[in-house]
Amino acid sequence: MDVLMGEWSETYPATDDIQKICDEVKGKVEAKTGRDYDEYKAVLYRVKATEIKEYIIKVNAGNNYLHLWVTYIPSIPPTIEVPGVQQNHKWNDPLKPFN
Repeated sequence: MDVLMGEWSETYPATDDIQKICDEVKGKVEAKTGRDYDEYKAVLYRVKATEIKEYIIKVNAGNNYLHLWVTYIPSIPPTIEVPGVQQNHKWNDPLKPFN
């Protein structure tokens, strides 16, 4: 995965590491959306490499897809935040940066 500093990567299939990030922020996502998710599986992602890693992750949430904007701050311990969640996406909706 070649990503220029400060640029968004291409879209890649989710890895176990991306799923772990999603699992860590599931409670924050449920709080933001006001919903509990029985099905919650990362399927695709993009990353922006800066001092703080930013991710846009497509998550299968049952009958629709979520787009998560996740920031990962490599401190001790690492800090993972969820600045934004978009609901009601479809499989073929592109992963685009959002606020």
